[in-house]
Amino acid sequence: MFQSTNTADAITDATLNLVSFLYGNWNKILLSIAILVIALLVIKFLKIALAQISKDYKLPPKLLRTLNTVVTYGTLILAIVNILAVFNIQLYSLIVSLGLISAVIVLGSQLVISNLLGGTIVYIEKPFEVGDVIKVGENTGVVEGISFRSTTMRGLNGLVITIPNSTYLTISITNFTRTRQYLVKLPFTAPRDVSMSGLVDALRSKASAVPGLVEDMEGSLYKLGINKDNVDYELHFWISDPRASEEARSRVVDIIGQFLPQKDKAGT
Repeated sequence: MFQSTNTADAITDATLNLVSFLYGNWNKILLSIAILVIALLVIKFLKIALAQISKDYKLPPKLLRTLNTVVTYGTLILAIVNILAVFNIQLYSLIVSLGLISAVIVLGSQLVISNLLGGTIVYIEKPFEVGDVIKVGENTGVVEGISFRSTTMRGLNGLVITIPNSTYLTISITNFTRTRQYLVKLPFTAPRDVSMSGLVDALRSKASAVPGLVEDMEGSLYKLGINKDNVDYELHFWISDPRASEEARSRVVDIIGQFLPQKDKAGT
């Protein structure tokens, strides 16, 4: 009987304390509810915006789910920190004390984040698509696959090349499929007494023999050096597909050879 009385008294005290707390902090409670409601509205608005962006730029479902998760938890954590601050419970000092750990985590995941950012750029801006012939740095090939972490392409030598998506944050991309123009530079040497003035016209007249030659792009012949016996030239011409560059060079060498004595060779 004595225990029941103590239990009843404890319940009564707890109820009175709760009522007292609610009465004394009603303004803080209302502010906290307002913060939570605003946070939920912000989350809903951001999710709608992300859904529209995903539809416009055809983002993969996996990326959309990741972004929604980051938005939801990030906004809720920020709201909870501010609600606790309303009741004079400061977490900012704890956050600052965890700064070193956060810095280590960020540095450790920097490459992962960079790859995700690069992959996002590829999906949103679409500088290339599967099947395009592109050049990234010193690598040229056909795009075979695109993921968030990396891009896979088959090089002109037949080897499969995997390029981290973080590369696209600092290195330019050349898309030959979209430009349909690839400049080929072919150096050669000719005797001084041999005129090469008709070479560009000859190249134009035999355009069908050169794979992928862009006929509406005028070829150019430049003199790079001269001595008492020879002149160093460089012929510039355009083709539509870099994969045909070696065969095109070979055909153009044959055309140059028609201007040279038999003992001289083009492409040296």
